[in-house]
This record gives sequence, C-alpha cells and structure tokens, in this order.
Amino acid sequence: MQDDVVFTTVRALAADPLAAAAPLADDAGCVFVRPDSPLKPFSGRVVPLSELTAAALDHGFYYDDLDLRIVVSRTQSLGEEWRVVVCDGGVVTGCRYEAQGRQALDAGLPVGVRSLAATIAAELPSPERVYGLDLVQTEAGLRLLELNPFSGMDLYACDLGAIVAAM
Repeated sequence: MQDDVVFTTVRALAADPLAAAAPLADDAGCVFVRPDSPLKPFSGRVVPLSELTAAALDHGFYYDDLDLRIVVSRTQSLGEEWRVVVCDGGVVTGCRYEAQGRQALDAGLPVGVRSLAATIAAELPSPERVYGLDLVQTEAGLRLLELNPFSGMDLYACDLGAIVAAM
C-alpha cells in the first residue's frame, strides 16, 4: 500500500474492508473504488467501508470474477468534468458533463482540456480504436479521470457528426 492508494481484488476488499482500506477512509468512513482496468466492468464510486460488499461493487451484475483487480483510494473533491471521444489516437470531439444525473452541459472543449486530451491520447496505448477519455479539474489541476469503452459510454453533447465522420 502506498499512502494514498491500495491495489487489491474485490474478494480481498469485500472480505475485510477495514483491514484492506481503513487508512484511506475519509471522515465519513468512505473510500473511492474503481476497476484497475480500462475495460470498466463497473463504474468507479465512493463507498462507505461499513457497507462495502462485492455486490456494492456490482459483482454478479456486470462481472463474476471476485479476483477482479481494483484500486482503492482516498476520496477527493472534483470539479468540472469533460468527456472526450478519441478515434485512431486523435481527439474527435468532447463536452463538459455532470456525472451525477448524467447531464450534458457545454459542447466543445476548452483549449487546455483539448491539449491534455490530445497528449494523453498520443502517449497512452489505445485500449480500443474509439474510446472515451474523461478529464476532471482537481485542486492539483486537470487530470485524467478514466477511460470508457465506446460501446458503453454516454456521448452527452459530443458532436455526433464528427464521431461518425472519424469512424
């Protein structure tokens, strides 16, 4: 375990959440949990350690492997989020969105968001030909939040014509 993250499995975390992740819990006893994979068998989420079970991480619904590798970290306050569509290693389109309520906000990408997305898309091995790349504003600056499979992501206010043309 590093100071701010634990790499483990659903089985190990669900068997004894306090032993696996108590040092990471916030004042409300919560941690952030997500798959250690770009395939996203479940969405990252904040979970109270007292309620942490395999079912709370969608086991049996989206995946069946209790040995699925996961990342557990401290909760953080997040700012604005952007969904970026990448095709063949290049940024195609994007928009700002609100994850709670799955709400599209602003079409288009600010220059800084587009620039970071392009850098990540160029340097990160592509998980698929077309995929989503989510960026978020944090206290430390703009950061990669997660990757999303194209077949399972919301497009919000992304330019659908640009996506079709790129594909």
